[in-house]
Amino acid sequence: MKRLKHYKFILITLCGLLMAGCSREDDLTEIFTGKEWHLVGFYKTHDWDNPNAGVTIEDKYNSRGDLSAYNITFFPDGMVVVTLPQGCKIQGRWEADGVKRTFSMHDWKVVSGDPNALGGYGKLMYDNIMKVSYYQGDSNYIRLFDDSRRYFMQFGDLSKFHN
Repeated sequence: MKRLKHYKFILITLCGLLMAGCSREDDLTEIFTGKEWHLVGFYKTHDWDNPNAGVTIEDKYNSRGDLSAYNITFFPDGMVVVTLPQGCKIQGRWEADGVKRTFSMHDWKVVSGDPNALGGYGKLMYDNIMKVSYYQGDSNYIRLFDDSRRYFMQFGDLSKFHN
C-alpha cells in the first residue's frame, strides 16, 4: 500500500511538471527583440493557421531593390523604430500577446524624413505598419498580419543568413 502511494505521488508530480512545461505562450522577447528585421515582402494567404498554403505574393512593384533599407527594430522596453528609404524614420510603441498572438503598434511619431514623400515599398510598408493586429514567427522571421489575418508583411533576421 505504501508503495502505491509513493508511485501516485511521483505520477502526480510528473504530470504537474509536464503541464507546467507545455506552455503555449510565445517568448516575445526572443521573437521580436535583439535584432533588426528586414522586409522580405507583402503576401496574401487564405489560411491563418498555415499561411504558406496558397500564399500569393503581393508584389505591386517590379523592382525590389535593396530591401535592407526597409526595416523595423523592436526594443524590450516597448519602443519600435521603423526605418524607410529617403531618411524616413518613425517610432512608436509595440505590444503583443504571446498566447492570442495579437499585436499592436501605437503612439507613432515621425523622427526624420517625410512619410508623405515615400513611394513604392516605402509607402506600402508605412501605410500597412499602422494596421497590424496579429503576428506569427520565431527568432528567424516574423509575419505581421492585418485584422483579417489574410494579408501580411514578412520580415527576416538577415544576420542569420549572412555568415
